[in-house]
Amino acid sequence: MLIAVVAGIVVGLLVGGLGGGGAILTVPVLVYALDKSPHEATTSSLVIVGISSLVGLWSHHRAGTVQWGQGALFGLVGIGGAYLGTRASRGVDGNLLLTLFAALLVVVATVMIMRARRERDNTACVSRPLRDENGGHTFALVKVALAGTGVGLLTGFFGVGGGFAIVPALTLALGYCMPYAVGTSLLVVVINSATSLLFHSADGADLEWDVVVPFAATAVIGAALGGRLAQRIPKRMLQLGFAVFLMCVAAYTAWRALPQLL
Repeated sequence: MLIAVVAGIVVGLLVGGLGGGGAILTVPVLVYALDKSPHEATTSSLVIVGISSLVGLWSHHRAGTVQWGQGALFGLVGIGGAYLGTRASRGVDGNLLLTLFAALLVVVATVMIMRARRERDNTACVSRPLRDENGGHTFALVKVALAGTGVGLLTGFFGVGGGFAIVPALTLALGYCMPYAVGTSLLVVVINSATSLLFHSADGADLEWDVVVPFAATAVIGAALGGRLAQRIPKRMLQLGFAVFLMCVAAYTAWRALPQLL
């Protein structure tokens, strides 16, 4: 119970402050600290991250940094990818799943470090419409469809909300500045988590509510706090710190999974 409570606070802070990343901590905690199977952990993480993201979304909505139409489109086109990812994960060995997960964390951490080194903290931020350089919508919609499908695959396969992939997609592919990318990503995470949870449930996945409830409840508190802190702490500092944290989690996950796999 204590582990679930403490981890829930940290997960909520990550979700509310960075627009995602909560499941990256949730899955290893559920597997290694709370003795859940990898498949049980991925299903439970969808509930925990989805609920905490919904709370964080409200905080960012009050700050005016959520693009509702574009975020909904991004999330909806990812439903197909989430279904395919969920089905694919059922045929993968649990230790292989965790090893692939660790490799993904390293890639994400590297991208975050590179992006943080290039960016400057924004003092002013203006949202950008969904348009390409020629003023049309067709090419931009294609980019949204491809990015949304890819994020959906990650969500279904690894049982993660996908915020760590959504934020780079919104900033690099669609030209969002960080505050709007973080706020809008939470809307996409809520959609992806809900649809992936439905697919996992259809496959007969069970939830242990004695763990999920306290974990999710404290994650909600953390998400509310993270949403407020996100407006005050420099994004560059958060990104670099989070990237180091991802590297540590990846190393520990690989250390536990690789010997069993080999």
